[in-house]
Amino acid sequence: MLHITTEELKKALLSSGFIDEKQFDLAREEAEKTDRDITNVLVEHGDVSEEYLAEILADYFGIQFVSLKKLQLKEEDIKLIPEGIAKSKKVIAFAREKDPQGGPDKLKLAMEDPGDLAAIDFAEKQTGLKIAPFIATSSEIREALGLYKKSIAQDFTKIIEENVARSKAVGADIIQMAKDLPVINILDTMMEYAIAQRASDIHMERLPKEFIVRFRIDGILRDIISLPTAIHPALVARVKILSDLKIDEHRIPQDGRFRYETEHHSTAIRVSIIPAFYGEKVVMRLLEESERFLTLEELGLGPRDLKLIQDAIQRPHGMILSTGPTGSGKTTTLYTILHLLNRPEVNISTVEDPIEYDLKRVNQIQVNPKIGLTFADGLRSLLRQDPDILMVGEIRDKETAEMAVHSALTGHLLLSTLHTNDAAGAIPRLLDIGVEPFLLASTLNLVIAQRLVRKICSNCVVSVKMTQDDLEKLKNQITGLNMESRQTDKSVKGKLVLNNIKLPSQFYKGKGCQQCGGSGFRGRVGIFEIFNMSAEIQNLTIARSSAEKIKAQAIKENMTTMLEDGFRKVEAGLTTLDEVLRVTRE
Repeated sequence: MLHITTEELKKALLSSGFIDEKQFDLAREEAEKTDRDITNVLVEHGDVSEEYLAEILADYFGIQFVSLKKLQLKEEDIKLIPEGIAKSKKVIAFAREKDPQGGPDKLKLAMEDPGDLAAIDFAEKQTGLKIAPFIATSSEIREALGLYKKSIAQDFTKIIEENVARSKAVGADIIQMAKDLPVINILDTMMEYAIAQRASDIHMERLPKEFIVRFRIDGILRDIISLPTAIHPALVARVKILSDLKIDEHRIPQDGRFRYETEHHSTAIRVSIIPAFYGEKVVMRLLEESERFLTLEELGLGPRDLKLIQDAIQRPHGMILSTGPTGSGKTTTLYTILHLLNRPEVNISTVEDPIEYDLKRVNQIQVNPKIGLTFADGLRSLLRQDPDILMVGEIRDKETAEMAVHSALTGHLLLSTLHTNDAAGAIPRLLDIGVEPFLLASTLNLVIAQRLVRKICSNCVVSVKMTQDDLEKLKNQITGLNMESRQTDKSVKGKLVLNNIKLPSQFYKGKGCQQCGGSGFRGRVGIFEIFNMSAEIQNLTIARSSAEKIKAQAIKENMTTMLEDGFRKVEAGLTTLDEVLRVTRE
């Protein structure tokens, strides 16, 4: 909570001109009802961006704003403040300067709340330096706090050297081993490092002569460490204990979940264990529970696509579908939309497999095929609960599809996901499942297709020049995506145009630095294509037209394709050309 009264915050924001009094009062009312920080509500509503909010508060407190992502942070500076204090007070020491007059050195301290005088006083006493407070966004401070864990590979080695010998004693009871401190420390260290590295998944795999741990970071799997095979059973058992799974069951797959909590952080962990050839494989999906949801803009939506979604979610009934392969961010997009719709006056219910995020005031059902609770059965039951808004985790079969269409027809707004390669493919897919064309045409409001691309690390981004050879290679790659190349449009100042899509005139990459672990990438952003159900597309649906014809009509109606949206993000310096081509290649 900021050390600023609500009225003072209101005055600062209204004077900035970013929001009006009505927007502020609505946000304050929601914050009070949901017991949340009003600044998070304002950012989630899109009333003001996190960065602009920080700059406004910087003016209010009379200090400077600093963008940590643009700095080369040094570990020796950061660790001047103990990790526990930095996390609890949400501060980062980012630079140290000598006093030209020979006095105490000055330590620049980035703070989420520069009004926290106790934190400043502690930092001065802890370091013996003069503190110069700056304000930074909470998301940048949260990312920078991960630098405290950069040396965790050494911690792994130390823990293994000191404790593994005792953990693998011959004849030791596996359950007891799983409860022993060494195994607990190894798993906790693994979890802390994964969270610090922003990993989405942890893979624990038993091979013939080793036991490896891999993290999926920014969508790419990376080897992290190789552990002795002797501790594999104990670590798997430890995960089973935490997930409330059967420890003595090794023949069938098991799914579970648990929550990993530290003093300053909470992460929901979804667990899948399968009986592989050399021993059970564990995959843990990490779902960070942050103080606020990402906004649609932060997901990567452009102005046109953003307006299409905002208009669609204001309609009282109909279907909104999110499409794409596994791991493309579909569910995250739908959760963000649900969060925007989550108001006290509406009843929202979901049926999911699995439940990924805990949404307050939302009734969430977990699918359980073992007892006959399918998507269709769950949806059928929810319709008796007087819902306003429904979400189905995935439309997989005819029964679920028919129930979804029935729900949208009877006055409900329904959200769901579908596995198709592009937005236009959603309509033929539902028709193939068995939905009647005239029903689909009258109930489908909006289709969102998306992929996730890695973002260039903002700390080490540099511009690069494309040679003629590079452009020819690019032309061939795009032609390989079933796109016809065209002559350069003379009205576009000689810029190469393929299939009416302008290629970027600027290209960027990440050199690699400490903050991105040398990869040149840090974080991910979505690329999208979205169309709404116009009268022309309704007619094509009723006529059972192909996905190609539907896509051509959507493009005629100014739909931005994923490739085009990706090129725009390349030109803006958010990602690389190779990344866009990698995720759009079918």
